[in-house]
Amino acid sequence: MNQMQSTIELLDNPLRKITFNSPQSSRFSRIVLQTFMILFFTIPVLSTILVAITIGEVSPAIVIFYIVFGLCGYYFLRLFLWNKYGKEMIYLDTRKITYEADYKMFKSNKVEISEEDIEVEVNPVYSNEKLATLKFKSESQNIETVVKVPIEELEILKKEIEAVYNQ
Repeated sequence: MNQMQSTIELLDNPLRKITFNSPQSSRFSRIVLQTFMILFFTIPVLSTILVAITIGEVSPAIVIFYIVFGLCGYYFLRLFLWNKYGKEMIYLDTRKITYEADYKMFKSNKVEISEEDIEVEVNPVYSNEKLATLKFKSESQNIETVVKVPIEELEILKKEIEAVYNQ
């Protein structure tokens, strides 16, 4: 099983960028997700063809069928892409932190915190005391990463962020 470890990339530009690369899941789990995704996208088409051949007409209610199965297929597509290519990007700017999840084919909505008092926390994962997530807190908003990274790396990163951000 060739699993990639969670990694952190730091880029120094006028804008500082931190990238958390998600560990790639097992081949078996990606095949299962891909199978469900293909099934959810093809079942409505095959059902429409089958109904059109056997009954001779297609009910307008088939639209609901397409919507439900399309949304399920989209969900499994996102899961598959996250498990294969997923990464989280955090941009540190003066008095603003921006978070974005990248699924390779598309990106999530950007979340921003732009307040004065922002705290950086390292939150240990309950199932594994050696891993943690990074959390940015302000009075009104929170940004928390999903990728689990060794606590030692996050503690070093936290100190670097506080040194740069709290100047």
